[in-house]
Amino acid sequence: EMSRALKRRRYLIARAKEAQVVGIVAGTLGVAGYRDVIADLRRLIANSGRKSYTIVAGKPNPQKLANFPEIEVFIMVSCELTALMDGREYMQPIITPYEATIAFTSGAMWMGEVKLDFASVSVPRAEGDEREDG
Repeated sequence: EMSRALKRRRYLIARAKEAQVVGIVAGTLGVAGYRDVIADLRRLIANSGRKSYTIVAGKPNPQKLANFPEIEVFIMVSCELTALMDGREYMQPIITPYEATIAFTSGAMWMGEVKLDFASVSVPRAEGDEREDG
């Protein structure tokens, strides 16, 4: 059963790598550090040459997210229990912030870990990353 779950996560990460338009879904505004995570994810996605949208959806569900057909993959920034929700009823893949760092960092390999805490979102700062791209 676990290996099936891991295969599913690996498949979702592969799908995310192909996506050009990424939705960051903030499940709640009540989690400490969520602003930093969203800022890090937006930088990560921009650095990878992709486009991102941030969506605040109190209780994300397939109907709500179906309103964004142009978004190819969603990153769920939310409390840990909902982060690994089985997204089969969603049209687009749903990944965790940690999985996003793997999908959108070139050369990153997934070793099968599942991390749901915000601390595991590490965005490598590229040299010259200080400049604002307007």
